[in-house]
Amino acid sequence: MPLDELRTTLNQAAELDEPPVGGGPAAVFARADRTRNRQRIATAVSGIVVLGVVAGVAAVAADRSGGAPTAGPAAVVSAGPPTAPTLTSAAPSPRTRPSDVPADVMLNTLLSLLPAGLTVSEPYSQKGFAEVVLNDPAGRGKVQINVQPGFNRVVPSGRVVGDDPMDVFTCAKRRDPAGTQCTGSTLPDGTIVVLTEGPSEDAGHDRIQRRMADVYRPDGVRVVIGTWNAVREKTNTATRAEPPLTVQQLQAIATDPAWPV
Repeated sequence: MPLDELRTTLNQAAELDEPPVGGGPAAVFARADRTRNRQRIATAVSGIVVLGVVAGVAAVAADRSGGAPTAGPAAVVSAGPPTAPTLTSAAPSPRTRPSDVPADVMLNTLLSLLPAGLTVSEPYSQKGFAEVVLNDPAGRGKVQINVQPGFNRVVPSGRVVGDDPMDVFTCAKRRDPAGTQCTGSTLPDGTIVVLTEGPSEDAGHDRIQRRMADVYRPDGVRVVIGTWNAVREKTNTATRAEPPLTVQQLQAIATDPAWPV
């Protein structure tokens, strides 16, 4: 593949500037997965471009000298996923723009709010999104969180007549898998909280269980957090009997004032 075409692919793969997600929880976390995969593709393509440039320079050098190029330091090519963020316990700095929550703030805020007694591994974050794998004596599981500003102005993709972005905050209108238990409430400050527990729609069976808190704040910011009894929720392998966090713990994390306002 020509180098200019590789660069075009790299630029397309690295494009991450997307609007907030409309629709239900599956759409929220599916877009984060797509973005993560694009970042991995971008890293791999970047390595290919670097390797191609090094090979081209070596070929030119050989042609000009009339022989084989002089041996030099080996090129280091990275073809794996991006390096995971460094785990820190520092509290996130105060912010006033929820529309631009950096990856490190997302991760550090999540880490600061997790209950004690859990071992954290495999951190990943991007703007507005963070996830980690949690481990305790019961086994390994996962938690993901997403912050969406201006949610009530988002039109779901594939909208049909009667669709309303706010439907996700009404148990009767949510499109959760069969067997999901849903409870809704409004806090004294006007924050809407919807708690759900049941099978994960990503796996297509009931062995993977998901708990979720879907929160809508009076300032128009949606905070949605989910936890699974699996490290890879789209497979058929559960890694523990139940998700590592309760819906009450999820609500406490999602409604905590530590999140940017």
